[in-house]
Amino acid sequence: MNSQGVGSTLISLGKLEAVAAAVAPSGWASMAGAVERNAGEMDARGTATTLIGLRNLDVAAAAVAPSGWAGLAQAVERTACEMNPRDVPGTLDALSYLKAASAAVPKTGWVGLAGAVERTTRGMNPFGVFGTLNSLSRLEAVTAEMTPSGCAGMAEAVERNASGMSPGQAVSTLYALGRLKAVAAAMSPS
Repeated sequence: MNSQGVGSTLISLGKLEAVAAAVAPSGWASMAGAVERNAGEMDARGTATTLIGLRNLDVAAAAVAPSGWAGLAQAVERTACEMNPRDVPGTLDALSYLKAASAAVPKTGWVGLAGAVERTTRGMNPFGVFGTLNSLSRLEAVTAEMTPSGCAGMAEAVERNASGMSPGQAVSTLYALGRLKAVAAAMSPS
């Protein structure tokens, strides 16, 4: 299995509950080994899909050793500069739930993710804005590294995409803004 296949396989197994339930513990150990072996080769998309897959499959995440989480944390740090508006919310969401993964991310990784948020806000759609804001509201390590221009960019993305959000996304976005004071303060008064 290559670096792209790991995340795709995990996401597929997360959607095929009956298949995932049939996987033996040794299968999850093999999958965790594939995560660790391939983390050094993952690009931004592979890193994001692997983290999303692990976030959605507790049994797979439980099989990942500390060295596997360290490899994924290095992949996050290495690929943050390549992340696109789709990779950012998925990566942040997964890190907000996978405590072992987020604990392994060094400060430079959080700085890189804050930079990825700032760099991608112009390309975010309503779902990306909603997902990013909600994840940021749970990841103080990233928000602590956001610059004033990053907060302003996120506020601008909210304003630009608000009309395209579902009612649930809009409510969750408002809740997240309540927790993200610097982003909320950057919103225009109108």
